[in-house]
Amino acid sequence: MKKLIFKIFAAIIIISTVLTGCGLKKMIKKYDTVKYEVTPNVLETHGGKISVTVKGNIPLKYFNKKATVEFSPILKYASGTTALKSITLQGEKVKGEGTVIKKNAGGSFTYTDVINYNPDMNKSELTVNAKAVLNKKSALLGEKKLADGVIYTSERVQREEETFLVDYEYDKETIIAKNADIYFAKGLSDLNLKKLPLNKNEENAAKLKGLIEFLKNNWKIKNIDISAWASPEGEETFNQGLSDKRSKTADKYIKEQIKNDIVDKAKANKEKVDLKKIDLDIPTSALVANGEDWDGFMKAIENSDIKEKNTILNVVNSQTDLLKKEKEINNMTVIYPQIEDVILPPLRKSIITINFFEPKKTDQQIAMFATTAPDSLKKDELLYAATLTDDLATKLKIYEATIMVYPSDWKAYNNAAYICLKLGKLDEASSYLEKANSLVSNNGKVINNLGVVASWKKEYDNAKAFYETAKGLGVNTDFNLGIISIRKGDYANALSLFSTKTCMYNIALAQLLSGTDAVSTLECTNPKTAAVYYLLAVAGARANNTSLIFENLPKAISEDASYREQAKDDREFLKYNSSAEFLNAIK
Repeated sequence: MKKLIFKIFAAIIIISTVLTGCGLKKMIKKYDTVKYEVTPNVLETHGGKISVTVKGNIPLKYFNKKATVEFSPILKYASGTTALKSITLQGEKVKGEGTVIKKNAGGSFTYTDVINYNPDMNKSELTVNAKAVLNKKSALLGEKKLADGVIYTSERVQREEETFLVDYEYDKETIIAKNADIYFAKGLSDLNLKKLPLNKNEENAAKLKGLIEFLKNNWKIKNIDISAWASPEGEETFNQGLSDKRSKTADKYIKEQIKNDIVDKAKANKEKVDLKKIDLDIPTSALVANGEDWDGFMKAIENSDIKEKNTILNVVNSQTDLLKKEKEINNMTVIYPQIEDVILPPLRKSIITINFFEPKKTDQQIAMFATTAPDSLKKDELLYAATLTDDLATKLKIYEATIMVYPSDWKAYNNAAYICLKLGKLDEASSYLEKANSLVSNNGKVINNLGVVASWKKEYDNAKAFYETAKGLGVNTDFNLGIISIRKGDYANALSLFSTKTCMYNIALAQLLSGTDAVSTLECTNPKTAAVYYLLAVAGARANNTSLIFENLPKAISEDASYREQAKDDREFLKYNSSAEFLNAIK
């Protein structure tokens, strides 16, 4: 036992002698005179990086002329450590490339490094235990805490990205127009459907018959327009009155057809017929008496095969007096029988146009069928159905039904992805958008939405590329690009991109991180989320405004209890987190 004690005592004497002899003991003893200043004094992350600057001041008479010191900071946290780079300080008699510190004058050094951030570092300490070497002997000078870490407010970006639905093309009101012509004999306005050649013409007769048959669909009529003309070879006043009579003849005819159809259906259904009510239910026609159809005449001549048609056109155009024009046409009908037989008859007509309301399903029917029988709806009806509910799950169900019934419709895939993003279903959104992008090329809204997916997956470079492509296709992606700028640590650029927006969380975050006022932006943000209240508290901490801290932390925790644990260790509140007011605010 005595031998063991002697050996230990001898070892202590030897170590003490070595340290004393090489001067290391003195450097250890006076190490507290070496001062370190760290910027920032609480480490922060920006753009996913942590920058560290340490300025060291070494007093005179401290540094041995033959010594070297390895300065190697370490960031320590619960789950591990991250070593920063090393630098070497050396005495004036040491050969090497280290920073020289003179013994009699002392000296200083500046150390910088950048490391990658990870969330484990949120509660951490930056320390250094410099290693001194002299005469091949080494010793640790003693651990010193350099700074606390890490403020990670720059990571508190919220998912505010603008995503885009594709508009549906469903028209709640669709007007279907049907028309037909009725032709008249020269100078007459009476109805002559059976004998007049133009009315017997197969094409004209089929068109009129088609209109009458369409009436039997019983579609609601929006309006009836009837325009009538006379050929320009007669006297102007007479022709004006003649065109008026022809419009009334056509009106009477079509009204009788409508009435007859209503009466026939009523009788077939054994319903009582009220002719007066029927008359009232039929819309009043808009009658237009156009008089002489000069435009029609000139076009018909121009399109004819009459050899002298240019001469005819010149003669007519050269006359400014209407009576003389009419006289010239009468003369021409004698010289050119084709004018009387072919050109003028088609000008003696009434055009009947009926505008029908296309029958539509009610909103209630569309909403019901969208979830019970989607295959009974058209694509535009299904896309419209999704707008009839505010429930995101129901919207998604409708878009998924649209995909099932119409698997090639890219709009349904995009809109399903939009809802998935709202619901936080990132993988499903990504799958739908990839399909949409394969079905339609260069659609800015789809490509923007792909950028949002990439951003949420933390693929920020890919997200930026998507946004820039979408912007080139005419979609305003500035706000989304601004969020990427926050992620990259470029807050000035973010604020520039946010310039057209106000009262949004990420705008306030960029303001706070750039050192400008964020409180007014946060106060006008609506709705007030837990994240908004928490950032107000952070803004209060940075401005030494305890009212903002202690008013808003309880609100944030009330909205989202996870902020309680975050606040406990958040280095933003480092100088407050042991106070009674702070502990009361997060209880």
